[in-house]
Amino acid sequence: MKTFLSALTGIGLFAFPAQAEFSFNTYGRATGLYGYTDAEKRFEDVDSKQNATGDFEAGFEARYDFDDDYAVSLNLDLMGGIDHELKNYNQGAWGEEAYGIFDSPYGRLMGGQTFNVAKQFHVGAPSYGPLKVNDSDIVDFIRNPNWKRTSKEAYFATLNSTDINTDGVAPKISYITPEFYNTLLGFSYIPDTYNRRGLVNKDARYAKKDGYAAAAYNSLDLGFADITSSAGYAEFHDNDKEFSFGLNLARGNWNIGGSWRKTYIDGDDTPLSARRRKKDLPALFDNYREGRAWDVGIGYEFGPYRGSLSYLNSKAENTRNYDQIVILSNSYQVNKYLDLYAIGSFAKFRGEDRDIEHNNQGYAFVTGASLSF
Repeated sequence: MKTFLSALTGIGLFAFPAQAEFSFNTYGRATGLYGYTDAEKRFEDVDSKQNATGDFEAGFEARYDFDDDYAVSLNLDLMGGIDHELKNYNQGAWGEEAYGIFDSPYGRLMGGQTFNVAKQFHVGAPSYGPLKVNDSDIVDFIRNPNWKRTSKEAYFATLNSTDINTDGVAPKISYITPEFYNTLLGFSYIPDTYNRRGLVNKDARYAKKDGYAAAAYNSLDLGFADITSSAGYAEFHDNDKEFSFGLNLARGNWNIGGSWRKTYIDGDDTPLSARRRKKDLPALFDNYREGRAWDVGIGYEFGPYRGSLSYLNSKAENTRNYDQIVILSNSYQVNKYLDLYAIGSFAKFRGEDRDIEHNNQGYAFVTGASLSF
């Protein structure tokens, strides 16, 4: 991939020497959250009453514009977290995304550690602030027994998002067409599905198998409102097939939206793990492969204030595993550097049986701030 991007850069320098322009951009953000958890009485010993988490991210871009139509960039995004329930970054508590982008009148070509096009295009419920309703960090405050990620184990008995995130930021090549009739089309090829920011256990039989994703994004101005929609499809070989659809309607300061995702095993795909195969592959560790999830929400923006009420419902098809998350999020931008948050949430998680360790329910009240630089 580095050789390919270097070749593109060399071609561009030769073809457009008179109009070339180089730029280097950086960004950074640090977020700290504190939360109080009020669990249902029988789960009081499962969750800590008080929790605090921290996150940071930093990005670097080296960009070369050949002229108004052609550009190439090399990008490095770094991120890390403190006291998270799920160790979802590429390296556990921290991670990186290194990738290159080549833009031309014929579309965009991306290579490296990126999300697939179905996730990049995804439209759904508005959910502002740092916790969000999809792939939600509310589990840092209300533990979800259906989602586990440690340094040695990955266990997702239900889908954690309505966008197609199975492969995380596994290295891939993606192509996005130029816009036509308010529509973008995209395609991603993923040589190895496994990535810690995804859902796949590294010891699963299909972890190193390839996959692909295709997606469409459309935006329309209806006069009285703007409507955006997305559709995605992915096939991860020997793992599953996935569909996602989303819609959002915006008018003035308001927007309302929702999305749906379905996963299923087809043909000769590896069967679900209904029993423990070995230490790091417990029963139902890949139960997400036959499930569905949907979300819905409403958002409001006025000046520096943003608020949203959003809901996620996720269920396994063959077992009783089930998730419900409701998040009321409020954020206020004090200035270009500082954002403040006040968030209330309710969550109900149901496991494969009625054991207290496999279920949870309660409320969380979270406040915090982000500093951008």
